[in-house]
Amino acid sequence: MHMANERRPRAGFTRVDVVATVVLTLLASGMVFPRLLAARQDDARVRCQDNLRLLGQGCLQFEKSHGGFPARRTGFNNGLPYAGWGPQILPYIAQNELANQYNPKLDFFDPGNKTASEAQVGAFHCPAAPAGRTVAIEAQASAKSENPDKDLVFSIKGGTCDFITSNGALMPGGGYGLNAADLGSMIGNQRQPMGDDEYVPLSKISDGLSCTLLLIEQAGRPEIWRFGKKKDAADQFGMSANARGSWAGWGSIAFGPASATTGETPGKGDASDCAVNCNNSFGIYGFHTDGANVLLCDGSVRFVGTKLDPLTFLHLTIRDDGQVVDLNDF
Repeated sequence: MHMANERRPRAGFTRVDVVATVVLTLLASGMVFPRLLAARQDDARVRCQDNLRLLGQGCLQFEKSHGGFPARRTGFNNGLPYAGWGPQILPYIAQNELANQYNPKLDFFDPGNKTASEAQVGAFHCPAAPAGRTVAIEAQASAKSENPDKDLVFSIKGGTCDFITSNGALMPGGGYGLNAADLGSMIGNQRQPMGDDEYVPLSKISDGLSCTLLLIEQAGRPEIWRFGKKKDAADQFGMSANARGSWAGWGSIAFGPASATTGETPGKGDASDCAVNCNNSFGIYGFHTDGANVLLCDGSVRFVGTKLDPLTFLHLTIRDDGQVVDLNDF
């Protein structure tokens, strides 16, 4: 009876067991969390590439149907309302409903296009970029818009786009920039794969489709980013009709490298200048580790590293400068 009534020791964790468990948990989390973070970053980069590839397919399908790539911006020189290449390719990226809502005879910021232009379209986004952005625009109807009210100021909060095409290049006046001096003002402003108010055919891209940039990742607009840090500064165009960063608005900007010290374009012209992930106003810029994505005119997508040579960047933007860039050079 005495033995039967003896209280047996209660099973449980000792203090040593608890400490050991905590230590092992911390060690495990130290190994797992970085892997989870890396996996998420890889997934965002792949999805970003998928979106860019879809836009490339849309542009190529547009070229087949219209005899050239979509106009990078309309309302620039001739009788079309304000818009960019985004609305033009909607039917070719499975956005038929949105395409039907959009009226190309009105400016993209017109009340008649407000619902469409304010839509956030996944194909125009990079998942790695900051969420919740819009492009605020306040402008009056352009001369060629069918809206008869030319005095009232319209306003929208446009859906964003993390990809952009070139309308020239900004290069330093010295150093490697001297090698581009013969290309003229704004360095070939009309020598890119997309033109203003025109459809540029593939036949004009004489440097080769696989080594000429069609779109680059330039994520984060309208916010200003330099070297991974957001600047407390206003967008370079304010809230004007030509503000960049909206998928429905003007979809081009002059490309150029930046100074490695200030992050500003056009750079100093020496070997320290950078073309990738240093400036999201003129350069290639992504929220990925060690690089960003670009789309070439053949529809292929590549991830370019932060060591991209600024002069190579220039040659990749021009469709016919005779500088055929080897794929191993970027």
